[in-house]
Amino acid sequence: MKMGTRVVGIASGKGGVGKTTLIVNLALQLAELRKKVLIFDADLGMANVHLAFSKRISNNLSDVIDGTVSLEETIVGLSEGIDLIPGGSGVANIADLDEISVSSIVRAFSALEGQYDYLLVDMSAGISTQVLTFLSCVHLKIVVGTNELGSISDAYSLIKVHSKHQNMEGLVYLPNRVSSSKAGKKLFESINYVTTKFLKKDLEYIGSISEDALYSRVWNSSEPKRVITSSSNAYSELTAVVSKIEKHSAFNSEEGSKGLSFFLDGFTS
Repeated sequence: MKMGTRVVGIASGKGGVGKTTLIVNLALQLAELRKKVLIFDADLGMANVHLAFSKRISNNLSDVIDGTVSLEETIVGLSEGIDLIPGGSGVANIADLDEISVSSIVRAFSALEGQYDYLLVDMSAGISTQVLTFLSCVHLKIVVGTNELGSISDAYSLIKVHSKHQNMEGLVYLPNRVSSSKAGKKLFESINYVTTKFLKKDLEYIGSISEDALYSRVWNSSEPKRVITSSSNAYSELTAVVSKIEKHSAFNSEEGSKGLSFFLDGFTS
């Protein structure tokens, strides 16, 4: 049986933690594995994934809602094997859209089932209704954070609020832009200690990503090849994270077998 589209959401308690840099690198690594990837830039107020590939955006999700273009017409090819649906700043909050608008989005996304191996959802930073809605709609939920005190506090707050509304299955915490893999594991353990103590839930460790110039070069438009090489400190870490994503049990669950329909059901339930 053909595997449905795997939906991965990337969220963060606060901005500036490298969430979009991570999602672009994940997409590039998956494309290297010959996976077809669609990024949905759902950071609706600060949508910027296209900038990493020096692409101009003509249409976005708000145009689909208005009925002026189809969803397919908004899709932008970023790189071989990677496409983008721009969210656009014109959509203030997808969670507040009326029933007709939500239905139009659901119908539009439904047509994409089977065309992509992965849908990567780049969410807004923070703990808005919009973010919580998206987290409830994805198979694998990745909360990204750094070792800054504010990031640690906000990541825990996001996990805590999410746990009040949904179970924590398929939710992982990923330390990003850390000084070393050892520092990343230590950061994970500090967050996991708090969630275990106060939420009575263990977080899952899938790795961490160290900061270096090659990891962040996805924003350098002069680079023709953006996939980080083995000379990067982050290379083996990112490869390990992608491997764990590929094998993750969230995609083997009943929800995971539904593919994009599970993602879409979250907006109509």
